[in-house]
Amino acid sequence: MSRTRRVVGATTVGVMLAGLLSACAQASPFTTVKDFLVAWQVANYEAAAEHTTGDPKEVAQALEGVRTQLDAASLRLRLRPASTPGGPEEEGRIEKTGADTAAARFQVRIDLGENGRPLEYQGQMNLKRIGGIWKVVWSPSVIHPALQEGERLAVVSESAPREVIQDNKGRTMLQSLKTDVFGVVPTHLTDVDATVDGIGDVTGQDKDRLKGRISSAPPRAFLQLAEVPNGGPQARKLRGVPGVELRTKNLETQPVQAQALLGLVGPATNDVLSQVGAPYQPGDTVGSSGLQLLFQRRLAGLPSVKVVILDAKGDRRKEIRDFSEADAEVATAGQDDLTPREPMPVRTTIDRAVQARAENALRDLAVPASLVAVRSQTGEVLAAANHMTGVQNLAFEGLYSPGTTFSPVVAAALLANGGQKPETASECTEEETIGGEVFSVSKPRTQSTLGLNVATGCRTALAREGAAVDPTALATTLQKFGLDGQTSWDLSKVRHSEPQGLAPVTEADKARFAVGEGDVKVSPLTMALFAAALQNGTWREPLLIQDPPPTTPPLARSIDPTMLTQLQKIMSMGVNKGTAKAAVSGHRRYQGGLAATVEEGGKTVSWFVGYYQNNQNTYGIALAVEGKVNAAAVAAAFINASPTIPGAETGASDDAA
Repeated sequence: MSRTRRVVGATTVGVMLAGLLSACAQASPFTTVKDFLVAWQVANYEAAAEHTTGDPKEVAQALEGVRTQLDAASLRLRLRPASTPGGPEEEGRIEKTGADTAAARFQVRIDLGENGRPLEYQGQMNLKRIGGIWKVVWSPSVIHPALQEGERLAVVSESAPREVIQDNKGRTMLQSLKTDVFGVVPTHLTDVDATVDGIGDVTGQDKDRLKGRISSAPPRAFLQLAEVPNGGPQARKLRGVPGVELRTKNLETQPVQAQALLGLVGPATNDVLSQVGAPYQPGDTVGSSGLQLLFQRRLAGLPSVKVVILDAKGDRRKEIRDFSEADAEVATAGQDDLTPREPMPVRTTIDRAVQARAENALRDLAVPASLVAVRSQTGEVLAAANHMTGVQNLAFEGLYSPGTTFSPVVAAALLANGGQKPETASECTEEETIGGEVFSVSKPRTQSTLGLNVATGCRTALAREGAAVDPTALATTLQKFGLDGQTSWDLSKVRHSEPQGLAPVTEADKARFAVGEGDVKVSPLTMALFAAALQNGTWREPLLIQDPPPTTPPLARSIDPTMLTQLQKIMSMGVNKGTAKAAVSGHRRYQGGLAATVEEGGKTVSWFVGYYQNNQNTYGIALAVEGKVNAAAVAAAFINASPTIPGAETGASDDAA
């Protein structure tokens, strides 16, 4: 978003000062002071220069330079309050130092715009009466008391090295990436506009703000304006921008694993800046997606913005203001988030070995797929793998119809209060018409049970039973499994999709609900938590971020022990003689699980939902594949996959064999 520059009109200052004029104004330096300040404030630099003893052209350039040197959004000037109680206001602002000399003090407030807080200081000027007319004795100190001949103001932004995202053991999940750093040395530029246009076109950064940053920077120092991967498409284009200079360095920003979750860093585009806020600005490198964006302020800290004086050689001579210092006024105004903080790491619950198993299991698929694994005892997310999903974390954000992997929800409602049991007879018919909706199966069974129908995904029996389910029992079941829409699922503000379509009304709605079709949409994360609850007996809200710790304890909801035993029996049937038989191949085996294939919107989605135990740890997993595959076989590949992390040492893991 381009900066909007405000110029306070002469009327504002005129009204403020009009009452201060005295009958003998022409004999007083006050009129000269007032006219000079008004003209400077409203950017009429030539008129302001006429009230000084300096060369009009040089003075006008110096006054105009204040705005560009500080990339100022606005400039406000006013005479300081009266210092003599009860005395004339004019005496408090302007003092006669001789018959034809005087001194004036005034207040300066410069809005630095996106750089954060305003720069405020007390200015001063000397005046001399020449030929009966009062003039401002020109000196750079009129602009700022510490400014000397040949010097200028500048804004310097300084940042500490960015911190890293860690796994559940406190180890970095990032690796060093060779990075091209493009920037400019302002005095080397021959066509600022061409340089800014080129950088803005390639990186998507705001051109006006880039130009303002160049104008306000130390002119002889290298100013970074874009960091991009070495040799990548943006780097190749930036090399052709006139005036751009290149530096190369290694930055620990590239995810070793879980890239869609962890995210990337890149140039500060308008879209990203609207999310991270001040004092970040174009030219900065910020998180562009995932946790890198969400935790930008923690990982990068807040850059300290300083206003400095540069000498004639362009070297920093004096620091006027460091905005990283404590500011009681700002704190009182409730803007503490602008106070720069040192970068701090973000520690996740991701287990690198479990994450490696997930990514290795999905690697050979030719279609997009996502897998989530959680620790059943705690709800901690141990893996969030995304394959061929680009930058999208579909493990959390993808919404798919779950098919008959969702049927344990209806089974739980039927089992509630001893209404039915897994052994309850229930014919798997070839076709059922419910509420005008036709459900069919290719392999009907006249001799079947509720448990077997769930384990084998019999759509006709499940639809028939679901249409007759008690609404109260269904509502209670949804609540127990965190599917009632009453949980926060805040995941420390990490983006995720809440389940949809979980309030069936008509018989047809309930039938479709029972087989996980129609309006029912869930994410792999939702189903992994569901599987964990079936294993552990308690549904737990997911936990992804360990540090910073969650502000409130994650929710937990217990499942009736008798019902749990019955559901586990059904889930065991699913991997032993049901839809998920392929999940028990290999030396590690699932204790329970279901698989399903769903056609939705012209797309086939294959699901597996299940759980297993390794040593003392229990794991719930769910995977969704956007294609027709044996999802249970993929699940077996996950549980038995190598825990090796490509290009990194795996280290110890809770999931070690």
